[in-house]
Amino acid sequence: MFFETITGEGAPPAGTPTMARIAVIGAGPSGLATVIALMRRFHRPFEAWMIDAEDAPGAFGDGPAGAALTAEPARDLSILPDRPDDFARWLKDNLLAAGTVSALRGPQDLHVPRALFRDYAMGRFGEALSLRRDVRIRTISGTVGHLCTNTEGVRVAFRDGEGAVFDHVFVATGFGAAQREAASWRGAIAAAERLSAQENPPPLTLVGNGPRLAAILLDLRKRGFAGDIHVAAAAGRLPQPHGRGYEGMAFGTPPASRSLREAFRYIRGECSIAQASDGGRWQGVVDAASDRLSVVWRNLPQCERNHYRRHLLRLHRHFSVRIAGEIHRRLAAEFETGHTRFVPPRDPKSGDENTVDCREVPSARALAGLLGCDVATLSVDDSGRLLRQGEPLRGLSVVGAVASGLRPGPFTFAETVRQAYRSVLAAPLSGPARALHG
Repeated sequence: MFFETITGEGAPPAGTPTMARIAVIGAGPSGLATVIALMRRFHRPFEAWMIDAEDAPGAFGDGPAGAALTAEPARDLSILPDRPDDFARWLKDNLLAAGTVSALRGPQDLHVPRALFRDYAMGRFGEALSLRRDVRIRTISGTVGHLCTNTEGVRVAFRDGEGAVFDHVFVATGFGAAQREAASWRGAIAAAERLSAQENPPPLTLVGNGPRLAAILLDLRKRGFAGDIHVAAAAGRLPQPHGRGYEGMAFGTPPASRSLREAFRYIRGECSIAQASDGGRWQGVVDAASDRLSVVWRNLPQCERNHYRRHLLRLHRHFSVRIAGEIHRRLAAEFETGHTRFVPPRDPKSGDENTVDCREVPSARALAGLLGCDVATLSVDDSGRLLRQGEPLRGLSVVGAVASGLRPGPFTFAETVRQAYRSVLAAPLSGPARALHG
């Protein structure tokens, strides 16, 4: 395991409280948002370990993945919930003023390279850290094998045999626990290079149908790969484009129903109103439904929640997670050439060396594996606390894609940021924990 201290400007001043020890599993945007939330809202000295099996903080903006456009427009990418236009303002200050980006439309509508969003997020991270001399941050490269709560705190056990006990653990693994993004990019580029060297190559098969798949497919064509590409996707559809928002819509009081059927009857009624007021745009209707789902969820028993996760979660996410309109148009043109087409879904584990996993799967099942339990027993409350059989698991919170895999709601980065702050404010952090090895 690789240990790197990002910062540690000496010991805290004499008389300050004992440092809390906190783990944030995941060093992507969700993990960064969580650590920034800790530095802005947790007012005790603490040491945070940012744990990731592969990436350092900000690595999501490196290499070809950094050149890909953000899936969401700038207006939805603020890392500070009290300043929802923060990223758009950052773009204006850093790019529009320099003449890099045309000001024909506002920066809030732009989809920019992910490397730019990385620079913004890391800049806000550095600013928050500069104000907290009582905070130490470590980056840890290691694969978590098990999570266990005990009287001392939460023990994070790594697969190499080492481990540590923490006062609190935030799981913010995004979509990386099932298939890491960097591995998808490497695998696709290597397979394309290998096939390009063959005289009559078989098709390259990409498994998935989300923003990652869209970015990798278009990048392969930009690099000059001319072979056939098969897209193995359960939905058999392209990632969906963004539409107009639904701000200002009024919703009726949700029913106190304990039935998923009754809940969706209410949501359908509300969506009919939303559709009429939004001119029939389906994106606004889906967003309105996402907003209402999180409200009615708290009344549903566990069996109804499991029914949603088994039968509706994948479809809900497909229509909620979107890409830039220009990227959608380029994908549609690519499929019209006939050299790229959909094929029936397949398990990437049973594929050959020319099959690359580009899926983005909410990692709730992976979290259940770390805890050694059935995912059907897990849920998350409004404050991001992880529950098993309805009872809180001491010292464990979930943020981002993990939380979205356990309960419905908006599949947006803005919601991830809100989750991070709610989780930090609700975490009952107390006494120091100690490191364990072996």
